[in-house]
This record gives sequence, C-alpha cells and structure tokens, in this order.
Amino acid sequence: MSWTRSRSRIRRLSVGTAIAAVAAGVIAGALVAGRSAWTDEASSLEVALAEAPTVKLAEVPSADGLPARGVFAQVTSDGLFCLFDAPLASPTMGGGGCNPAADPLGGRAMSASLSYDGGPSLDSVSDARIVGVATTQAASVRVLLSDGSWRAVKTKKARVGSHEFQAFGYRMRKSDLKRGLSPTAIVAFDVDGAEIDRQTTGIG
Repeated sequence: MSWTRSRSRIRRLSVGTAIAAVAAGVIAGALVAGRSAWTDEASSLEVALAEAPTVKLAEVPSADGLPARGVFAQVTSDGLFCLFDAPLASPTMGGGGCNPAADPLGGRAMSASLSYDGGPSLDSVSDARIVGVATTQAASVRVLLSDGSWRAVKTKKARVGSHEFQAFGYRMRKSDLKRGLSPTAIVAFDVDGAEIDRQTTGIG
C-alpha cells in the first residue's frame, strides 16, 4: 500500500530490521534499541489517533452475510491523515495506514489498502476488503482480478478539511475467492476512461 506509516507496516519493518541485524551479528543492545524506537513510534501514533476526530467517508457494502463496514479518516495533531475500515459501530483503526495530512494521497492520484481476515492462502480468506481515496479527477475506480476480469467499485464524494476526494470501499465476493481469484490492482480512471493511477495489490 502507498501509506507512509501504519501500525501493521511499522511492525513488519521492525521485524525485518531485527532479522537483518542478527544476520550481521549486531549486538543485542542494538536490537533492544530498535524495538524501543518502534514501540515509541507506535505508542505516539496510538495516542494521536485516540485524540483525533473520526470522519466517515464511505462504506464497504454488506455482502455474503457479512455486515457493512465504514471507511473512516482521521487527521492527527502530529500531521497525519489516516484511513482505515472498521465496524460501523466501533470506528477504531486496525488496518489501513497514514500519509502526511498535507499530502493525503502521497503524491499520487489514489491511495488504497487491502485487508483480509484469514489467509494467507485464498481458500482460508473469509473477508477481503479494499478501501481508499482518489483525487476528484477520478470518475471511476475498478479492481482488476487475477483472471483479467474487472469489478466496479462505487465511489462517494468526501471532504476532510480542505481536501476533497472520491472515497471508496470494496468487498471481494466470496464466489470470486472460491474460484481462486484475487485482486491484483486497484485502478482509477478519468471521465474519458483513461487510466490515471494504478496500485498493485494481492492476497498471500
């Protein structure tokens, strides 16, 4: 995903750094310092998110017996724009991620993230969701699947502060997952049907 900071991504990077450090024979004290830096950053983000107002931008529609979820945004006091999906009744950030509030799209026409329950193999995924925001120049957003077929994504105009977006939430069909299909890209198009941005993704 294109987000520059997220709790899940920070965790993956810290583990990779620790493994590399062990391979290089770095002393244990350096590893402890690395873990401490990650803990401090994660704690700081948690505090900032707890204090930031939550704005609902769109919904991940209900389907296949699964309830609708909200697509939520928060702008933190330390200058981050964070986007995530969560149950409508409890909008607390779990997956998703953050970009600088001054540049919520990270210099692109679209920012999106994929999250799923279960996995990593497709046959054990129970729910897969894609959420994101795109520039107002995006007339449509579609998901490209691994067999080359497309799925349309409903977008909704949204505003956070001075920024306007096309926000969206998409839930993978269980029938597609059972057929072994996974998302390979999220693509935004302008009013003429020209591609304006593409973000690769995938399950597993």
